Amino acid sequence: MLETLSTYLDEESSLAHTATRMGLHRNTVSSRIDRIQRLLSADLADPETRLALHLGCRTITP
Repeated sequence: MLETLSTYLDEESSLAHTATRMGLHRNTVSSRIDRIQRLLSADLADPETRLALHLGCRTITP
C-alpha cells in the first residue's frame, strides 16, 4: 500500500500514470487508493493532506 500511495503522489494523483508506472490496471490502483483513504481517514483531494502524506512517504522510503 505504501508503494501505491507513494507512486500515486509522485504521479500527481493520476490513477492512469500510477497504473502505468506500477504495471497495474487502473481499477486496481483506484481500489487501493480508496482503501488507503479509508484506512487513513484521509481526503486525498485535499492538497495539504496530499503534501503531508507525500512528505511522510518520502521520509520512510529510500
